[in-house]
Amino acid sequence: MASSVDFVARDWVAYIVGQQNIQKGLLASFLEREFGFHCQVAENGLEQPPPGFVGERSLLLLRDCSGEDAENIITYLDLFGGRLLADDKIRVALINLDSDLDIEEKMLRCGVRGVVNTNAAPNLLIRFIMAVVAGELWFPRQLVSRCILESRGQITDIDEVVSLKSALPVTLTTREREVLLEVGIGSTNEQIADHLCISMHTVKSHIYRIFRKINVPNRLQAALWASKYLV
Repeated sequence: MASSVDFVARDWVAYIVGQQNIQKGLLASFLEREFGFHCQVAENGLEQPPPGFVGERSLLLLRDCSGEDAENIITYLDLFGGRLLADDKIRVALINLDSDLDIEEKMLRCGVRGVVNTNAAPNLLIRFIMAVVAGELWFPRQLVSRCILESRGQITDIDEVVSLKSALPVTLTTREREVLLEVGIGSTNEQIADHLCISMHTVKSHIYRIFRKINVPNRLQAALWASKYLV
């Protein structure tokens, strides 16, 4: 490990939450090996660290969302109230989030620091953890930009945005729209995965579903469709 990571590791602990016990154990081992974090896995339904575990250190709380629905994830985040937005010593990040749940924007507004969808490669997971610990947000760039502009009052007509979405000839999820916009500007699958913080497998799955929904055979036709309906 690099010295910068060693320095971070001394100041952080990681707590792993989720329904898949084997998955949590593997994740804890991965973090200890790659970063040197002291990790603990949630047991017996204890979804927040026990007293004394964190001490004066900062907390990286990772929730493995495998098999979870949106309501369960949101209910978990409600346990923290407004703390995630106010306390910089706790950083919550979600992994293995089903992108079809389409709740990334709500997660960002709740104070979650980053989201990785299913099938993330180990090298992507390492970059993800490093970014979150460094204080960065790991969400699609378009989502972060939109939220910032809304907070500044530079996007105000939300009803108009909603009406435009409903006027599309097909129904696309927010993530499918983001992927299609990337296709429209000529991004490769690898670039889309990097820009949207998702795996290559997830990109390919989204593109397959998008092509079927908008009834096009290739990326060129998809880009033309996007230029007509999304731009």
